[in-house]
Amino acid sequence: MSELEIIPPGNAIERVIGAIEMLGMADAPLRLSAIAQRLGIPKSAVHRILTSLGDRGWVEQSHNDSYALTLRMPLLGQRMLALLDLTNLRQPVLERLAGRTRELVRLTELRRDELIWIGSARGRRSGLVYEADMTERIVPFATANGRAWLATLPVDRAIRIAKEAGLGARADLPKAVQTVAALRAELVATRQRGFGLTLEEAEDGVAAIAVTIGKSSEVVGTMSVAAPVSRLGPARIAEILPELQRAAQSMMLIWNTSRLDAAAMTAEPAARIAR
Repeated sequence: MSELEIIPPGNAIERVIGAIEMLGMADAPLRLSAIAQRLGIPKSAVHRILTSLGDRGWVEQSHNDSYALTLRMPLLGQRMLALLDLTNLRQPVLERLAGRTRELVRLTELRRDELIWIGSARGRRSGLVYEADMTERIVPFATANGRAWLATLPVDRAIRIAKEAGLGARADLPKAVQTVAALRAELVATRQRGFGLTLEEAEDGVAAIAVTIGKSSEVVGTMSVAAPVSRLGPARIAEILPELQRAAQSMMLIWNTSRLDAAAMTAEPAARIAR
């Protein structure tokens, strides 16, 4: 199963959407009992949902009583994508998250062993506003984005990357971790909490949280929310984190779609040559 969040059971609409999302993200058809268990609702309710979806052409039942989506949804999705410019899909996700959090949202892309800033959106226009320099290199051991990424790597590789970035030799970052032992402890904490966190380590007065786009070996980048440290305490982080995680999930879907689109564009000329 993908890490895409499944809508929890609640009213009828939420249950239907939850079933559709689960079937859409499954690697193989699912039995009714498995769907009921994962959604946490009675099998009788799941059966009614699947029967209704089947009657409308959204779900089909296989010979072993397992269920899967029909091609109706991907065909509708393909039609939508044909009307959209994929290169512009990332910015609305950033803008939406910035609007909901009213803070600075940034996006990175992983290139070889380095994170690069590739997008941002500002959610606050007045008051105490944090503006970041998008031309600065990302210091992996001192930034929330960097820590979220390093925590997905084998420890030896993460330490090597941090040392190459100046771990223990950055006098301009006195509040950041300075030793291998401190970095190890921070990466353990990052994995346990599920997101990267820095408090005034990369920049005085600024705090940030970040999550990866993709998991483990599939990480393609990171997303973060940064704000003055006075506005990013534990309670506020608890409010923002689910929004950030959902945005990262959406961004991963866009990334995957862009890859498929690029692959199709590459394959098309080859197909014409073959003909």
